[in-house]
Amino acid sequence: MRPESSTVALRRDLTQVANEFDASAAALMFIGLSVLPVMRVGEESAKYPTITRESIKKAESDARGTNGAYNRITGEFGEGIYACEEHGLEYRIDDKMRKRYASFIDAEQAATRILRYKHRLLHEKRVAAATLNATTVFTQNAPVTVWSTFATATPLVDLGAGMAALEDNTGMPRAMLSLIIPQTDKTEMLATTEVNDKIKYTYGGGNGGIQPWQISNAQIAAMLGIKQVLVAASSYDSKEEGYAETNTKIWTAGRVMLAYLAEGENAPLEMPQLGRTMLWTADAPAFPVMESYREDQTRGDILRIRDNTDEVLVAAANLASYVVTT
Repeated sequence: MRPESSTVALRRDLTQVANEFDASAAALMFIGLSVLPVMRVGEESAKYPTITRESIKKAESDARGTNGAYNRITGEFGEGIYACEEHGLEYRIDDKMRKRYASFIDAEQAATRILRYKHRLLHEKRVAAATLNATTVFTQNAPVTVWSTFATATPLVDLGAGMAALEDNTGMPRAMLSLIIPQTDKTEMLATTEVNDKIKYTYGGGNGGIQPWQISNAQIAAMLGIKQVLVAASSYDSKEEGYAETNTKIWTAGRVMLAYLAEGENAPLEMPQLGRTMLWTADAPAFPVMESYREDQTRGDILRIRDNTDEVLVAAANLASYVVTT
């Protein structure tokens, strides 16, 4: 429904279009909302508790005392500060263009999908910057042999060391772990002799069996005994308008991460998890918010997509995550 004046209208119908895009196309391109799921907050900025080793690993006595009293424990939490910032984009739909292509596309829905794609891409960049990059707070664990040395590299051994470390850190099983891996590193891992041999004897590689490049993310996860594999494959044009296109990967190749990730928006904050996307709901009740208004002087409708968020780490460094520099 088009707005009749310059008054900004909340567009729940287009929010649904954006969410449907998330559930289909975006799910194949962006992993940011899986890595740092949304957490709804009531304040624009505030302190939040961070999980420390002491909060989950101390084994206090549960024996009742001789005086009838039970042992009392207290939660040991660190402290972080989030500060949400507003992000948004607009798209102008010209009246003439809307009418010209009306038989081919719904202009509002097409513009919504374009806006949502770029909105997710920019969120992806912020998530990658907060987690898997060269200057992050996480320890960078070197592999036994770099993965590009296909004959002798041992990515399964390298990841196994990380899984064992995280199980020891948190007391949580590796079956709840996720592997965040750039596409380049996934390709190198599948090219190693160690992984090829594993595939050969697990999935019948060779003539008539599955080939390494055919193995699915779910099969890689099953091979490792973890919950899921999230492949970071998205890219963007890093050059300004008017210059030759330069495709740049959002996620830095050469670094993979094992991590416990929050189980969606409703996951409790006190469980070991990498981090969250804090969403200030007083200003942005959904992720994303879709709005529109009329711009009569240019004979067009303006669609706007926006949020008010901050991407933060919840667990202490190296507690719920383990980085391998491949």
